[in-house]
Amino acid sequence: MNPTEAPDSRAAMSAPSAWTTAKPSSIAGRLGAFWTELTYLLRIQYAEVRETWMWVIVLASVFPFTTLLFMKFFLESPSEDAVMRIVSGNIIFPIIIMGINGLGNHIAWSRQQGHFTYYASLPISKINFLFAFMLRGFLMTIPSVIIMTIVGQLVFDVHIHLSFGLIPMVLLSVAGSAGFGTLIGFLSPNQDLANMLTNLLMVFLNFLTPVMIDINQLPAPLQIISYLFPTTYAADGLRLLFQGSWTMGVTVDALVLLGFISASLWLVSHKMDWRLEK
Repeated sequence: MNPTEAPDSRAAMSAPSAWTTAKPSSIAGRLGAFWTELTYLLRIQYAEVRETWMWVIVLASVFPFTTLLFMKFFLESPSEDAVMRIVSGNIIFPIIIMGINGLGNHIAWSRQQGHFTYYASLPISKINFLFAFMLRGFLMTIPSVIIMTIVGQLVFDVHIHLSFGLIPMVLLSVAGSAGFGTLIGFLSPNQDLANMLTNLLMVFLNFLTPVMIDINQLPAPLQIISYLFPTTYAADGLRLLFQGSWTMGVTVDALVLLGFISASLWLVSHKMDWRLEK
């Protein structure tokens, strides 16, 4: 394979007419072209993930499962609120592992290997390109989120209130973290730095931000820093939904996550020269 060719790019080349034809001027035509671009980009990302999908699930589940068991053995008679924080925090754990750590490293590695040079030769929009990577984050994360939701209830023998509000909150949580991971991947000059940064963030976000503990238990500087990360709002929103219905606090968390997603997309698509390897 050519070193500048993206993995599984043959799926994209199977329909060259979709990407080599000039974009139509009508709104319906533009929407059709937009969807065609996105469809083929999603097929490429799916082709990359499907062969290692089971390993991804195991990797994203084993760390939060280990942490969950440690908390179970270490804590004696925790309060209901503490249990909900632990369970919701360990659901956020695979989102951090795959949405920030895994996706950030993959993008940085792809840039370093010159894979994006292939995409630079195609008349595709940056937004579609970024949406495809965010879907990759969904594919790698959602199975482990479901697994940890079930395991968390069984380990701590706690009842989680399931509602339809969990669907948009989980989607926003994954998308917010995937957007953050995408930003790290494009900002990092090489894969080594991205790997060190994402590993550091994985430990920091899980244990030094209000993912599994109350924000009031943290020192003031850490409380302020915590508000800069989407995982803080994701953990809070899920915990509130697990304990009851959709409240104003959940709405605030959802809006902030939507802001993180929009900011990540804007920064990468307008400020980063992702097509060319520096």
